[in-house]
Amino acid sequence: MRVGFGGMAHPDCDLFAALGVGTRLWAASGRHVVDEDWWLAFSGSPNLRYNVAASRSRSADVLEQQCLEPLLAAGQPGIIMISGPGLASAQRLADANWVVVGALPLMLLTTKPSSSLSSEGIRLLSLEDLPSARAVVSATYGLDPDSTERALPERAFEEPGFRLWGLFAEGQLVSCFSVIVDDGLMVGWSMATLPEFQRQGHGRRLLVELIRTQFAEGNWGLLLQGSAAGQPLYRELGFETVEYWQLWSRPRWALGSS
Repeated sequence: MRVGFGGMAHPDCDLFAALGVGTRLWAASGRHVVDEDWWLAFSGSPNLRYNVAASRSRSADVLEQQCLEPLLAAGQPGIIMISGPGLASAQRLADANWVVVGALPLMLLTTKPSSSLSSEGIRLLSLEDLPSARAVVSATYGLDPDSTERALPERAFEEPGFRLWGLFAEGQLVSCFSVIVDDGLMVGWSMATLPEFQRQGHGRRLLVELIRTQFAEGNWGLLLQGSAAGQPLYRELGFETVEYWQLWSRPRWALGSS
């Protein structure tokens, strides 16, 4: 899918592929492939949310051969996401006894938020801050240690486009957000705030400062999948829903993750 930005076309920006490229943050070496109409990103974790294949191809054969079969061969629970024309091939998953386990909007921001908030306590995090960031992500999403390490791997700091932002309050890291930047487009992951510090405006301040700073460096957009909890904030900041992704998994995998 191509998008416009500020009235100007971005013909080289394929958001489907951009999200797939951004999954390199947590995909394992040799388990990350991005093609024109499908991609896969397997971490090897037993947590299904970090073994993902995606298709927008109308062809059921593409869905089966490039997503379903590789995911089953990986030997770990996972999710297949389908969108756009790919929804026409969903019957192939139903025939394999897979079920819909949810839907997520792909959301894009291409303008700076109008609000000006305090940047106090907000900074880029370093490798030394990684344990604290992992603790925030773990507490926010209820992840086990292995899954948390997959979400924020140490090797991410070797990626030239990786940025990990954090907000400190009362002497501790309470909110964090990671992005991978390619060709001016940021792909965001793991927006997290400690439960006891939620609904106090920390996530909003962190996002506004991150966007303001990154746009000032010449980046033009921020792309993410909006969780149910995060969508109201994202919309208030100006994110627009590009499309919805349908999430499929095997029933026993989905029940095991609940």
